[in-house]
Amino acid sequence: MKVRTSRRTIGGVALLGLVAMGTGCVSSGSADQTIRLVPLARPFEKDIPVPVGFRVVDSASEDRSTGTHRLYLRHVYEGDAAKAAVRSFYREQMPLSRWVNTSDGNVNGEYTLRYEKETEVCTVLIRDRRSMRTGSQVQVVVSRK
Repeated sequence: MKVRTSRRTIGGVALLGLVAMGTGCVSSGSADQTIRLVPLARPFEKDIPVPVGFRVVDSASEDRSTGTHRLYLRHVYEGDAAKAAVRSFYREQMPLSRWVNTSDGNVNGEYTLRYEKETEVCTVLIRDRRSMRTGSQVQVVVSRK
């Protein structure tokens, strides 16, 4: 009888240990992963991707064009995604719109990505959303070279 009880106890402890180890791996793995964002089907500006769920902040945005050429653009977008996910989004999506990355950095938790295309330069600044405790704010500035 004692042999069966000790085998059950050892088996139960081993199973419990495996479950605990598996749970720990899932928890730590999911904390390191970021959600992959997808672009709006119709962004506010055709060659500037914007993640689904982000909205333009009109009071902080401006743009000017001649009708055939963009002269200047400064748009601010806000959404609920984490900054790291937004940074990954722009790293992936900007080249699909023919933007070439020239620099990428992080200073005090604010990401700055710079791109060039033909006669324009684009700076994407990603930071914590100021109006709420969660989410991100993206400022996109496009100007002529």
